[in-house]
Amino acid sequence: MALHQTVHSCSDNTNRRRFLAVCGAGLLGGTAGCTAVVDHLADIALGDVNLFNETDTVLTGTVTLVDPSDETVLSESFELPPDTDDEETDEENDEDGVKAYEDVWTETGTYEASIELDESEVQGESTASASISIDDTSEEMLAIAFGAEEFDDAIGFTVGKSLSEFAQA
Repeated sequence: MALHQTVHSCSDNTNRRRFLAVCGAGLLGGTAGCTAVVDHLADIALGDVNLFNETDTVLTGTVTLVDPSDETVLSESFELPPDTDDEETDEENDEDGVKAYEDVWTETGTYEASIELDESEVQGESTASASISIDDTSEEMLAIAFGAEEFDDAIGFTVGKSLSEFAQA
């Protein structure tokens, strides 16, 4: 089984700045009713697979995706700090609640996505999995949200082409 792992290699500082730019644009776009601007800026910051921590604790674990050919295309450990509204966050406390992985999709079809948390739980859950369908490898993204109110499950999976589609999950 081949292992194809490509993780977007920006510094944590750059990722935080990109995320804050997206959030700022989201605020402006939301008040102006312009989701196209928000989605465009979010597309710059987000990857094929995106983890969103909506809890108030640091989550650690492993995210795994298997493509339609039964090849593991992503198997990465992560440490995901909680989302913070503190705009004064310093470089040593770079908590933005988002982790993005680029260049995951190998072909269209059904992928198996799974999450396994290490020594932590979200609303009593420490594992989750879903079969997701990717019809457009250049446009579609997967969001995996921990503790998000928009999802019925403690760990939710949704596919979309934009940040605004994720918010409607």
